[in-house]
Amino acid sequence: MNLHVFNNTNHKFSEPFFDFIESNFNISEHFFVILGDYSKSKYKTRNNLFIINSGHIKEDKKQLMELLYKADKIFIHNFAFRMWVNFVFASHNQIMKKTYWIIWGGDLYHYKFREKSLKSEVNEFFRKKIIRNFRGIISLVDGDYKLAREWYGAKAEYYHSFYPNSVNYRYLDKIRNDKNNKDEVYIQIGNSADPSNKYEEVFEYLSKFSKEKIKVFCPLSYGDKEYAVKISEIGRTIFGDKFVPMMNFLGAKEYGEFLNSIDIAIFNHDRQQGLGNILSLLYLEKKVYIKNDITPWVYFKNMGISIFNTYDIMNSTFEELKKIESSEKEKNYMIIKKEFSEEKCFECWKRIFES
Repeated sequence: MNLHVFNNTNHKFSEPFFDFIESNFNISEHFFVILGDYSKSKYKTRNNLFIINSGHIKEDKKQLMELLYKADKIFIHNFAFRMWVNFVFASHNQIMKKTYWIIWGGDLYHYKFREKSLKSEVNEFFRKKIIRNFRGIISLVDGDYKLAREWYGAKAEYYHSFYPNSVNYRYLDKIRNDKNNKDEVYIQIGNSADPSNKYEEVFEYLSKFSKEKIKVFCPLSYGDKEYAVKISEIGRTIFGDKFVPMMNFLGAKEYGEFLNSIDIAIFNHDRQQGLGNILSLLYLEKKVYIKNDITPWVYFKNMGISIFNTYDIMNSTFEELKKIESSEKEKNYMIIKKEFSEEKCFECWKRIFES
């Protein structure tokens, strides 16, 4: 049995992954576990989905241990658990010998960006012990695997893989040539209501274009609600009615239509983040900016993808901000179509499950 362990905050990514496994693999060989309260999320009832959330650590620990020992392979999807869960993994070498870590971004960069306190240092002690003993590490970007080795002394084997896109590429193919008759340039900033998007900095870069025909969109439905309100207020102050805070969660198709309306997308993260958004936008032939000092920059450049440096915006003219050659957009589309198809995703996971 392959046991997939998620925490309760990941329904946006866990549900499409569960569907992908059910559609492509023998479902009797896969079991999904959610640690924490999953009821606040919209999820599909499944015979192989188990939620551990009794409210009593002793009982939850017992249930988790039984599942971990029964499993042939264990896959941790986003290594961001409460301390008692980390303690379970850290204190059982037999479990670690069959455990793989799928890096999401924040779980790796916790090393660099965590708040320093006695509690966080104790938790980090257990995390280091666990990461050093993983059997495998799975990531789209090999630069993140290298950081896991540098920061945590990881010895695990590296496996290249990725999640199926939450917005199906077949659906994007249906809409990608739809023409949006609009006068404004639509600009997307960030992908969630998380401070790691560093919205204020991008607002400052773009403020000089506030008189241009633009609309600025910020997806804020997912994450910190107080931060979302704060960003909405700042955005409106700078851009007025040209600013559109997206406070309500959109379904996959609706979000795909939104992405297809965008002309430019700007991501200001200091780490690997928002890759689902980025891949969809590149597939839809949009101009995408990320920082040139994060691991995805090298990854995309090595693939031959035309991607642009967020730091350059502060010195750009409006024409430079918008400019991207048709040949670059077409090449991006072809690379994403080849390298990130569901078929390619299946091949990557099949190789891991059979390793």
